[in-house]
Formats: sequence, structure tokens, C-alpha cells
Amino acid sequence: MLSPQVQYSLANAREYFRAHLSVGDYYAAEERVDGEWFGQGAEKLGLKGAVTEKQFLALCEGRHPVTGERLTLRLNSTRHENGKEFANRRIFYDFTLSPPKSVSVVGLHQDARIVELHNRAVRLAMVELERFAETRVRQSKQNGERVTGCVVGASFQHDTSRELDPHLHTHCLIFNATFDPVEQRWKALHATGLYRAQKFVEHYYYHELCQGLRSLGYEIKSNARDFELKHVPASVIARFSKRHQQIEEEAQRRVAQGFDGNVKDLRERVAHGNRRRKLKDSTAERLRPLWARQMTAEEKTALASLRPSPSARTPRADVAALAAWADAHLFERRAVVNDYELLAAALARGRGEAFGLAALRAAIEQRNYVREAGTSKLTSRELLRRELDIVLAARDGRRCHGELNSSYRPAETLAPEQKAAVEKILGSRDFITLFRGGAGTGKSYALKEVERGLTAASRPVVV
Repeated sequence: MLSPQVQYSLANAREYFRAHLSVGDYYAAEERVDGEWFGQGAEKLGLKGAVTEKQFLALCEGRHPVTGERLTLRLNSTRHENGKEFANRRIFYDFTLSPPKSVSVVGLHQDARIVELHNRAVRLAMVELERFAETRVRQSKQNGERVTGCVVGASFQHDTSRELDPHLHTHCLIFNATFDPVEQRWKALHATGLYRAQKFVEHYYYHELCQGLRSLGYEIKSNARDFELKHVPASVIARFSKRHQQIEEEAQRRVAQGFDGNVKDLRERVAHGNRRRKLKDSTAERLRPLWARQMTAEEKTALASLRPSPSARTPRADVAALAAWADAHLFERRAVVNDYELLAAALARGRGEAFGLAALRAAIEQRNYVREAGTSKLTSRELLRRELDIVLAARDGRRCHGELNSSYRPAETLAPEQKAAVEKILGSRDFITLFRGGAGTGKSYALKEVERGLTAASRPVVV
């Protein structure tokens, strides 16, 4: 999955690098995890290879990592309101990519080739995510965003969870700086485009990872959210998901105590606010005997039997059919979608099949969509035709029909606005009548009364 987090605190950013990213994240004492620079912005700044603490902290402070000069215009890290201090600057965005649990278990317990597949899929995913980088434009009375396609990123791969379970994941940190090619200067990154593309990038990561797993001979079992490796016992997945279980139990406990907000947000707060410190003296190699002791004899046998050999070449996928499926899936309920949403839907549908992203983009382009200039939004010509038909039907059908049931008297339990709406609809002589209202204003309740009025006039009702 792909999960983003924002770092606001400069002090926390320093600690994050020293105690989490580069040292002590389930690794032996004094052993460093070398991060790797990525992105066109990093290349423009002369950053290649391993990430050093000096470079990292300079970027956190908004300075050029080589010259030390100010990189972006705004460096205010805090603001004060009503005597209180608040974070005022996003330092970096942490996009963490991780495979399903069965992939982590098999890769870290017995097949290092899977770790390399994960690393490759992460690199490809970040290339795609970078395409969506933007910056705000406020010159010459403009008030919008400009795509820069340029990020300064640093990736750090780790092996285990805070509960010392196998958990392959890579932190992809994207700093709050991007180069504006029009204004020819470094500016703050506007991350909305990155967030919008999150599901597309996640599904692309899964697709590339699954292609690699299938090339090694592993079988894939897709589910509603992602996928798992076939023949890995569900009990193994559950046993090495202790952190997930802790978060779920704590969230349910708070719900039982009266929490009635967004449970998904609650889980995220629990995940980041209720966790123990990481242990320094535990490598994945040292943890393998611990993992083995936690498994039953049957579970060990099941994992040992996963000795795949490179499979025969997978038949080429019908990419045009995948694009058509994504079209039908998304446009069933929406008139306008983004091109990356079509890509995400098609990638999820054909996960791991033998096709590349370039072929999928070409298949979508061949469908001859109507695009909104300067955006990723598009629609189909068939939908435009249908919408025009509706507009013409509404225009040509005004005052052309008999009233539906103007003699019907709505129930007294309706509010005045609901009653007026019901009377207006039942007294309408138009072919199409639009009924609109805000959330929670009783539209459904009013429409039930409309249904009773139509039934009273012996008119069939289709909902």
C-alpha cells in the first residue's frame, strides 16, 4: 500500500532521520541504513547515491544541500495565534510503500529476490508520482497550480515492524521544494497533485511487483484491497500482523468508549500516537529464528514448499479490454474522470498481467476521449451525446404533459420547504423536474411523499 504522512516539525525531522531512517530502525547498533536520492530535483541539486545527514538536514531547513544558501523563499517554521505556537511549514512528505504481509514474510524469511522486486517497483512508482508534482502560481493575478514534474526525494528501505514482525517497506521522503521551469526558480511544493495520484501510484507499484513475483513462479491471489501470495497460510499472515491488530483493538476500544468520529482517521491517530520505541539491536537476519519459533510445524512446511521456479512466459494481456473495463467501471456513475483514475482501475483489474504502463496509456489514448485543456480531466463522446440528449429532452419537454397529481395534499408532518417541493413536483407539467437540496435536509423523506402522491394517481414509480 501507499500511505502518506506530513512532517511539520524541524526538530522532529532531525530526530526522524537520526533515530528512524538512517540508524536504529530494527538494525544492529551503529549500523546505518543508506538512503538513496531520487527525483529530477535531486539531480538538479547534484544529489546522487547515498543520503548524508548534512544534505538531509539542509533540505529540512530549506537550504541548498551543497551551497547552504536559501533554497525556497519561505522558511518560517512556526506561526503564533492567540499566544500559541503552530507549525507553519511542511518540511517533507513521507510516502511509504509496502507489499502485502505474505510478500513481506516470504521475501524476508526465505527469498531475498522478492526484496529486490520491491525495490525496483518502488523506484518505478516514484518516477510516476513525480509527474504529479506542482507548485502554486501567484504572479500576474494568477491563482492556480503549475505542474513541475520535479521532486527532491530520498528513499529508505526497512525490514520489520515495531513489533519485530517481518514488514518490508520503503519510506519515500519528498521535500517541500520543486523547481518551477517557467519562473526558473525553486519554490515550495504543492502536494495536492501527489495525493490525487496516490491510488494510481499504489496500483502501479502492485502491478510491477506482481509481474516480478509471477516471473519467479509465485502465484497471486487478488482480494478487494490488494493481493496475497497463494499458499501462504492465513494464520501466518495474522500472526505477523501484530501491529495492525494492536491498532484495530485500540480503535475499537475507543469506539466502545463513545468515540463517534471517522474511524479511519482514528486508526491513523492510534498508529502514530500509540507506539513503542524502535529497537536498535535486531537485524532481519537475527530475527529469522524468532519468526521460525512463532510458527507451527504445518506453517513452516507450507512456507518451505514455496520453492518456485521461473514460470513460462505469461501470455500478453488484452490491454484494450482492460481500458474498456476501466471506462465502463468509472463512467457508470460519473460524467468526468481523470486519466490517472482510468490507469489505476485498469492496473487493478489486470494486476500482474503481461503489459506495461506505456501500452496501457496508448490504449486509453486510442479511445478518443474529450479532454479538458490543461488538466487530466476527460469524458467520452458517448457521455457527451447522452448529456446533450437529456438537455434537449428537458428543454423540449417543458409544459408539454399533464400534471402528475396536483390534487394530492402532502402530509402535515413535512416541513414547509419539503411540502412546497412535493407540491411543485406533483404539479409539474415538465418532462424532467430537478429536485435538489443540501445534505440532511430531508430529500429522501420528501421523495417518499412524492411516491405516495404518484401511487395515489395510479402512476407507476421507478426508483
